[in-house]
Amino acid sequence: MKKLIAMLLCLTLVLSLGITSAFASGALAMAGSNDASEEGDGSDLPTINWRMGSTWGAGNVHFTVDVRFGEILSELTNGKFTVTNYAEGELCSANELFDYVSQGTIECGGDWGGYWAGRNTAFELLSTIMDDFTALDYYTWIYEAGGMDCYKELYGKYNMEYFPLVTNPSESGIRSVTPIESIEDMKSMKIRLGGVMAGKAAQKLGINITTVAAAEIYESLQRGVIDGGEFSGPKADDSLHLQEVAKYWCAPAWYQSAGVNGVMVNLDAWNALPEEYQTAFEMAARLCCGEKLATYIWNDMTVTNQMIEDEGIIVTHLPEEDMQTIRETCIETYEEECEINPDFKMVYDSMQAYRETANNYREWTGDYGFGFNK
Repeated sequence: MKKLIAMLLCLTLVLSLGITSAFASGALAMAGSNDASEEGDGSDLPTINWRMGSTWGAGNVHFTVDVRFGEILSELTNGKFTVTNYAEGELCSANELFDYVSQGTIECGGDWGGYWAGRNTAFELLSTIMDDFTALDYYTWIYEAGGMDCYKELYGKYNMEYFPLVTNPSESGIRSVTPIESIEDMKSMKIRLGGVMAGKAAQKLGINITTVAAAEIYESLQRGVIDGGEFSGPKADDSLHLQEVAKYWCAPAWYQSAGVNGVMVNLDAWNALPEEYQTAFEMAARLCCGEKLATYIWNDMTVTNQMIEDEGIIVTHLPEEDMQTIRETCIETYEEECEINPDFKMVYDSMQAYRETANNYREWTGDYGFGFNK
């Protein structure tokens, strides 16, 4: 896996240098702008600044991805096309962001599609999946196996373009105030679990799910409002200091084996861009996605060591028979949703077609394909 990540980073560097050179040479033609001006700076490119809202708060590690995307876009266009980042709550609440972008109140927004599962459960598959993909699976599916078409089709129904900005590794697992060593343990606890599909699977398993906003997880664990909960990967959990109030950590995170964050773009604003700026925007997103895949994995590795070795976090695991029950329940939950929602079926079928292609390769490569452990 390290070799694959290194190859991705080399590719993104080459592409970045090539596109930056194209912009620097003035090869792009001038087109209309939604924000001012043509400067006498040796370039005939328009100056454009967009507002980019976010579902993430300013102190959240995921917000750094939104910011990094804006930096790359500016670099690729020599500062001619920029975005101003606004953390969650500065322009609108996380739940309002979808409409703000869809209706053109702002031009774009950094999101996690699971927020929109109440509108269409297919959004959840575009942002998270239970007991299935890895971060590298999402990355490969998106760019090589038809995944991007699913994003464009679903977000397009709501007057938006879409570009992934990071594929997330597996979440940490459930952080709790008492150890979790079985499904039975979870049945007697109040647990915060994100995701509509995960909630349905948990209900089938007899687990009591409590809704708590991400910003309130720490206090809810501290005050006993919940006995356990999840947020994201180790680095993101650390940004909320969850290990301070939950000394136990039940892994793996069956309810989110990987995820995706991205940027929604108002379709009218997108269509008004010069073609060259559309290319730069798309490339900035892809460069960000490759860069942050490596960053997230490395940060989660280092923070995991910190939590276990320095902060005394105790990791527990579910027995294999419980994991098999969970796997069967997750599949059953997804199959039921496919019968209800054709959009969900469209995305799920695409993901499983990728898996069918990948399975033989993964089986014979084993540890040599996706990593050794000891």
